[in-house]
Amino acid sequence: MIYGEHIFFNLLTNITTQTESKRLNADWGEMSNKILAKNIGSMGIAVFISRIFGLLRDIIMTAVFGTSWVADAFQVGFQIPNLLRKLFGEGALSSAFVPVYNEVGIKEGREQQIKFAMNVISLLSLLLLFLCLAGMLLAPLIVRLLAPGFDAERYALTVKLTRLMFPYLYLIGFSSTLIAILNSHDKFFIPGLSSAFLNIGMVGAIGLFHLFNPQSSLEEKIISAGVGVVAGGILQTVINIPLLLKLGYKFKPRLDLKDKSLAITGKLFLPGVIGMAIRQINLAADLIIASFLPAGSIAALNYGNRLMQLPLGIIGVSAGVAVLPMFSRYSTEKNWQKLEKSFRFSMVTIYSLMLPITAVIIALGDDIIRVIFMRGAFDQHSLQLTHSALIFYSLGLVFYSLNRQIIPLFYAQKNTKTPVRISAVIVALNIILNIILMQWLQHGGLALATSISAYVQYRILKHYLKKHYPHIKFPVLTNEICKIIILSAAIYIVMVLLKSIILPVNFWVTAGRLIVMLMLSLIMIFSGRKILRIK
Repeated sequence: MIYGEHIFFNLLTNITTQTESKRLNADWGEMSNKILAKNIGSMGIAVFISRIFGLLRDIIMTAVFGTSWVADAFQVGFQIPNLLRKLFGEGALSSAFVPVYNEVGIKEGREQQIKFAMNVISLLSLLLLFLCLAGMLLAPLIVRLLAPGFDAERYALTVKLTRLMFPYLYLIGFSSTLIAILNSHDKFFIPGLSSAFLNIGMVGAIGLFHLFNPQSSLEEKIISAGVGVVAGGILQTVINIPLLLKLGYKFKPRLDLKDKSLAITGKLFLPGVIGMAIRQINLAADLIIASFLPAGSIAALNYGNRLMQLPLGIIGVSAGVAVLPMFSRYSTEKNWQKLEKSFRFSMVTIYSLMLPITAVIIALGDDIIRVIFMRGAFDQHSLQLTHSALIFYSLGLVFYSLNRQIIPLFYAQKNTKTPVRISAVIVALNIILNIILMQWLQHGGLALATSISAYVQYRILKHYLKKHYPHIKFPVLTNEICKIIILSAAIYIVMVLLKSIILPVNFWVTAGRLIVMLMLSLIMIFSGRKILRIK
């Protein structure tokens, strides 16, 4: 507190000497990085807890359903409301809403900020309600379009699951807007825990159903998982409401279509919707292509992606969520120096963590899958399918994360059009790569295509940012990246050598070996950063 008051006093007294100015700039830069680190850390811890519950959910799902045809049906049925969730709930709306919400708060005060937010929530609720009803009605057609390779049995079950889980779209869309508001007020921990409640809902529903119906069929058990999705969606929404009430929110419907801020949000939202729609077309194309692959391919891709999402969510996604409100505030204030320092900090953080983690996944991926998933219906064949997906997905891990740091810079400038144009190119590239690579790598080709596309997207985003926003300096990190590559290579070599020494004679030896190597890799990552002086 004394540190903050000291800087504030210096600003009020307008000390203008060059030496003092430099010192203040350094202090502000350090404070910005500390705030950003704190926000990323809070979000990261919350997401870590959520991912642990997610792993528990996946362990139960794989043990009960493995890579069976009912698992494929569930994945497609769950993906359909998720496609629209990302379209209208999380990505597009957040990218348009957060910059305007922060600007209204800075320029017009908290009261107008709350009115604007309730206006958006009311309008979004009506839109999501319509989409839910339409989706449930048109489920047979949607499933036929997204999974044309399904046989009659898988098709019928997928339609049933889709209709059951479609209300999740309304719940998560509403919840995502609440989370965007809380993030804008630097509240990240409880919102970050929200997805844990989805997993709790699913695990609880499956567990209770199995407890009272132990002899039920796989189809009946997978239906209970669908009920758990809706229950989890309710929990996700309710957990965030108390924090909004503390900020002064009263949940009274408010619909003012003449609100200028709403009109600005709408203009930013439309390109975002198009861009997100393009990305969802990409996911839909993956499903369509994967439906023609052998049974279990879709489930294996999902399980591999879920494991890759653990570090991505804890670090990459958390950093992306944390930087958007900060970048928006700095852009509104036109404080480019603080923005550049925060941007560099987030980029170095991503490189110094994600490259070593990629090395660990490549070295230990089979052990990770064996310890977490290999039980019940998840057999050696399932392991091989999932391992292939995980390795190919992990190759793009650093670029998925970097893209999540760069795209918020465009959103902070209220530019949602450029990321849309880039997304269109990337989706076309990804579909072409899918078709080419699946010929040799089956479902692994779809995962590799995703990683290659992420790298190309990073290069294009970087080019556009440097060209159109020269006042935002893109950090030069050549020395740091070389050091991090050396560290990652060392970690990979040590992990492979240890695997060859400690043989996996049974489950417990494999689990113990994995824990020891993961702990050692963490020690090497953080000690290596200090030894190599990665700044």
